[in-house]
Amino acid sequence: MFVFDNHLHLQIHGENVAAVKRFERAGGTHINLTNVPNYNYPMDENYYLRIYEDTFKIATEVRRNTHVKVLVTLGPYPVDMVHLVENGWKVKDAYEFLLRGLHLAYEYVAEGRADAIGEIGRPHFTVSDEIWEKSNALIVEGMKFAKEAGCPVILHTESATEKTWSDLARFATLAGLAKDMVIKHYSPPVVDERNQGIFPSVICSRKNVREALSQGTRFLLETDFMDEPTRPNAVLPIESVPKRAKWVIQEYGEDTWMRIMDNARRIYARNPEIWGE
Repeated sequence: MFVFDNHLHLQIHGENVAAVKRFERAGGTHINLTNVPNYNYPMDENYYLRIYEDTFKIATEVRRNTHVKVLVTLGPYPVDMVHLVENGWKVKDAYEFLLRGLHLAYEYVAEGRADAIGEIGRPHFTVSDEIWEKSNALIVEGMKFAKEAGCPVILHTESATEKTWSDLARFATLAGLAKDMVIKHYSPPVVDERNQGIFPSVICSRKNVREALSQGTRFLLETDFMDEPTRPNAVLPIESVPKRAKWVIQEYGEDTWMRIMDNARRIYARNPEIWGE
């Protein structure tokens, strides 16, 4: 049986492998490891290369020291643009910088070293119209790369509203990317037609999972575990998905849990070996 956390972070200065060992002891089998920004590195032409390579190093250590299967998601964090502009960059130059980082992520997926593009998107707080427009343009470019690579794109946005779902669906249409391959990270439990075909990755609190299951099983589950020593167990503890798996099986049956897990196998089909296929 698979127990897959669709979105978490591990950091060089965090628990990393030790945290994944806790996940494994709780019954977890698969994780999707997403890179994090590191503004201690210079924002030069090698910035994204450095943070992506850090992510690969952590993934290698997890594979070496646990039995947990690791998928890797790479992409320029949406707030990078804000950080650059606050440090004197023009928005158009910041956009080009993130676009190069996006292209590098695509190359790693095309090579088979990574499994998805993300978390890309737009800031979850108020920004200038110019940053907002360029962030939306990057979402479309990221979706185009995902279509070309045959992989999902994982999106960071503001809290999902009707307009958010509508925007993301429109962007997917512009990019020609199937909406099933557009994953809204940190999603509320909106599993029915209100999400306009975008695939929700729901924060796995018991309340959220119960609400999601009242609508169907077309969703993924995540903790958005940050592995940040200053914020232990933020956003949720890394053991949360395995614990929720046991609860779902007890309350709704194993078939229900496997239908949720089948979503992951279908979406991340570029790497069938990771699912033992």
